[in-house]
Amino acid sequence: MIISKNIGKIFERNWKESIPNHIFYYRPPDSAQSFGTNQNLRFSAKSPCDCFIFTGDYLYTLELKSVGTKSISFEREKIDKGIIHKHQIDNLNKFSRYKNVISGFIFDFRLSNRTYFCSINDFIQMITLLDKKSFNENDLFKWCQPIEIKKKKLRVNYRYDIDSFINNTGG
Repeated sequence: MIISKNIGKIFERNWKESIPNHIFYYRPPDSAQSFGTNQNLRFSAKSPCDCFIFTGDYLYTLELKSVGTKSISFEREKIDKGIIHKHQIDNLNKFSRYKNVISGFIFDFRLSNRTYFCSINDFIQMITLLDKKSFNENDLFKWCQPIEIKKKKLRVNYRYDIDSFINNTGG
């Protein structure tokens, strides 16, 4: 039996392998809940975000999302269900309040083959103004100032231009 990898995990691995050697990268471990449901598990800490990148001057706190659909759902309240969870929004927002910290989402829209960075502040403004529980690329451009991240396809995987991404975000 062949087990296929979660496309989100492949995206995260491609992102990690794109990080140049002069940039520090850290990915917090997944919580036990991420690996399946366990009735005996009463509490599990949720990872604050997918990764931390430190350039020497700026700390990036990033949540990575890859979707094969036209839109991405999000949670306004903890009881909602969405691809972007309320605790992820709250953690990125909390991190963004510190000096020299850049927080946000990396959105990989596989249908259009485009990848963007959206700051947490722009994201919160967008979801406050939307009257729905999901957004698409058009919404992203209408309500935010996304930064497209250049990428190059290898045979199967992608490599992202991290240095250009950092320069374009002010880091």
